Amino acid sequence: MEIKWLEDFLTLAQTRNFSRASEERNVTQPAFSRRIRALEGWLGVALFDRRTYPVTLTEEGRAFRETAESMVSSLYADRAQFQQSVHVNRPDLRIAAATTLNLNFIPDWLHGLEPHTGHFTTHIFTQNFHDMVHHLAEGEIDLVLQYAHSDVPLLFEASRFDSRVLAFEPMLLVSPTAEDGTARYDPAFEGETQNFPFMGYSPDGYFAGVEQLLFQRNGTTPEVFQRLGESPTSEVLKRMALRYGALTMLPESCARDALERGELIGVGGPEWQVSLEIRLFRLRDTRRSAVRKLWAALDQQAQAFAKTFEVKGKHRVLHER
Repeated sequence: MEIKWLEDFLTLAQTRNFSRASEERNVTQPAFSRRIRALEGWLGVALFDRRTYPVTLTEEGRAFRETAESMVSSLYADRAQFQQSVHVNRPDLRIAAATTLNLNFIPDWLHGLEPHTGHFTTHIFTQNFHDMVHHLAEGEIDLVLQYAHSDVPLLFEASRFDSRVLAFEPMLLVSPTAEDGTARYDPAFEGETQNFPFMGYSPDGYFAGVEQLLFQRNGTTPEVFQRLGESPTSEVLKRMALRYGALTMLPESCARDALERGELIGVGGPEWQVSLEIRLFRLRDTRRSAVRKLWAALDQQAQAFAKTFEVKGKHRVLHER
């Protein structure tokens, strides 16, 4: 037995008309009728006398109406109380993001927004990419921060979600360094006949598509890259590449510390790099005030940037003249 059956029953008991009741419940009349019959089947009695017009409650229907009203009222009262309790303890923003963005982007980004939004309490965590989409759609999280590229589609439906590009970041092919500081492996110099040890992205992560895009752009078959292991997480692949002496692909912010220490080096040239968007997503019809406030601040920043760019462009044109 489902709660919506009780709500259907109470709506029909009030309207006494299947057509009007189905409209109020935002469901087709055949589907609505099936749900009423399902409830009657579960109870084992007829709740409505369909021989009359408008329909009337049977004796059992009249007895059950009081029960249904009490059950629905109690359920929604408990739900409101539980949600209020959760809301008191809930942070302003629940943000799910790729591990690399959690570590290397979100702290500075949120801190930089505070002059415009004030301080938000936050819960920041990482989930499987598909789970992020699902939980955002269900309203269980407020924001999703993800890398994106126009040639590697995301799962977000444009009709349900809003998004903003916050920044751009290159993704690099990197190699561990030899004792002399040069790359152990470099496809730009050794050619495709060389078998390169490689740590790659698993299919459950978004970067698997970006990895495949770079292979296709370079006309390289995966067999040329001897796959030693895989993970959906860049931070894991970085450590695995260093431990096993293998190539891997990393966002620049993830590779930065190892690049600066001389443990990794970018290889392959521009052909093995791709520019990624850092994109923020929200549910379009969200009522969360903190999300709306943050979004308004982003819109103001974008307008200010566009205005500054326009002024600089005019100055450049005047100078050229």
